[in-house]
Amino acid sequence: MKYHLWHTIVYKTARLCVIPIVRFGLSYRYEKCVQKSSTALIFCNHTTLWDHLLIGAACPKHMYFVAGEHLFRKRWLRILANATVKPIIRRKGVPATEVVETIKTTLAEGANVWLSPEGVRSINGETAFISPATGKLVKESGAGLVTYRIHGGYLRSPRWAAVKRKGPMYGEMVAEYTKEQIAEMSVDDLNTAIRRDLYVNAFNDQKVRPGVYRGERLAEDLETVLYVCPHCREIAKLRSKDDLFSCDCGFAVRYNEYGLFENASEYAMPFDNIADWDKWQRGYLQELIPTFLQTTPATPIVSDADQRLYKIKDGEAEHLATGRFALFTDRFEFGEGDDARVFLFEDIAGFAFSLQMKILFSCKNGTYYEVQSDYPRSAIKYMVLYRYLTGKPCY
Repeated sequence: MKYHLWHTIVYKTARLCVIPIVRFGLSYRYEKCVQKSSTALIFCNHTTLWDHLLIGAACPKHMYFVAGEHLFRKRWLRILANATVKPIIRRKGVPATEVVETIKTTLAEGANVWLSPEGVRSINGETAFISPATGKLVKESGAGLVTYRIHGGYLRSPRWAAVKRKGPMYGEMVAEYTKEQIAEMSVDDLNTAIRRDLYVNAFNDQKVRPGVYRGERLAEDLETVLYVCPHCREIAKLRSKDDLFSCDCGFAVRYNEYGLFENASEYAMPFDNIADWDKWQRGYLQELIPTFLQTTPATPIVSDADQRLYKIKDGEAEHLATGRFALFTDRFEFGEGDDARVFLFEDIAGFAFSLQMKILFSCKNGTYYEVQSDYPRSAIKYMVLYRYLTGKPCY
């Protein structure tokens, strides 16, 4: 990528248009990011699809954005984006080697680069896992580092929600680390600082600075994130309607305008927020892994019917099949019987999910796939089980 004056002009012009939109349209208040470093990596936590606008409003100096490949599938959109802002494209579920080199080159050419080191929007209201490779990238970048926190985004625009809400958001600059400071820090020190600076828990925020997030159908599609019932322990039996979230067993809660649960059944409500529920269900699945490994290999642990499988190449999605997507102890399968497509865990190079429900994975032979669903189902349960079954931590 060549650093170009045209991109700077576009950025500064767009920023002037964006500022009133985020201030009045999105109820966003922010602290301006005033950096000392001539060139810097700009890191912030990832809470909404508007984060590039929120951080752009706060940062006067031009920067390039790292963005997911899935956002630019339409050819006209790719052409427009490349002609105006030239995003650094990242394919989820694929090793990030190429993207890292592009980031370093861009910084060397004198431009700032923004990215969310989480790589995904917050799943449960907490800042997601940040890879240890992040500190290495900062160390090798030859640039400064600015850390920035966005609050309120998760409750205003939950990644699982069917409907957006209205409510306050605010941004704060946390710290700046100059090249000289970075040179004196170890990779571990940098990772510790980044995780500390970017950490946000939406529900802890509500205890300190409560906000009201009004909207319709507040609980709908919550089953895309919460998939284990705390009462009966069944997987994928939870359903949502309006503000009610309930299980086939009779357990139920209501999701209120503060982003918290209220009891709506005779059974005890062990959690009043999504983050605590999600931590519990991940721990519960981890405890079940030895039991799963003893099951017959032909028995799926979880599955969903009527899924659509696509092969992604050069930004284009080719529909391959419609059918059941299932996870076994050693593989994924799409379809059933002799016609099933089998993806052994040992052949998978990367696995991720995006937006609300899309599943993305790449194979070691270079092929790249996406699984979509026309009804609410959890992509996250596949990611959690895949990581535990392959011996990887799941934060």
